[in-house]
Amino acid sequence: MPHTFHQLYFHFVWGTHSRRSLIEREWRPQLLNILNENEEVKKRGGQPIRHNAMPDHVHLLVRLPPKINLSEFIGQVKGATSFRVNRDLKPKFKLVWQEGYGVFSLRKDELEVVCRYIDQQEKHHGNGNLSVLMERMEIDQDDWLSEEEMAKADGASPVNRAE
Repeated sequence: MPHTFHQLYFHFVWGTHSRRSLIEREWRPQLLNILNENEEVKKRGGQPIRHNAMPDHVHLLVRLPPKINLSEFIGQVKGATSFRVNRDLKPKFKLVWQEGYGVFSLRKDELEVVCRYIDQQEKHHGNGNLSVLMERMEIDQDDWLSEEEMAKADGASPVNRAE
C-alpha cells in the first residue's frame, strides 16, 4: 500500500495475570528494552512511540499500518515479551500476562498528552491521579453506546427512530 496515507496510532494497555505485581523494578528496563530496542514491536510491523510498565501492567503507544490485525499484533507482542523475560531475565516469579488487553485509537494531536501520561506512570499511580480510560484493559459488560446515548452525545436523533 505505498500510495495509502494513514496515521494510525494505538495505545495498548495490558496487565499481568490476576493483576499481580510481577514486573520487578530491577528488570523493568530490560522488559521495556525487549519491547522497543530488541524489536518485538518493530518486527511485527509496529513503530513504537512510547512505552512504560508498572508492577502489574504495561502501556504501549505505537503507530501501525492498516494491514496489521490489532489482536494478532498485541497477542504476538505479549507472547514474545513474556517468553523472552522468562527465558533471559529469569524473574523470581514467572511473568504471565492476563488474557485480554485494552486498546484505544488516537489522533496525531492527542499523542503528546498520551506520551506524557505514559511517561509519568509512577507519578500518576503514586498520587492516585489515574485516567480511568487510559488504565482500562478489561470490561464487565458491553461498552458500546446505545442509540440514545450516541444521539445525545452528537446532538442527532437516533437511527431508525419512529417519528
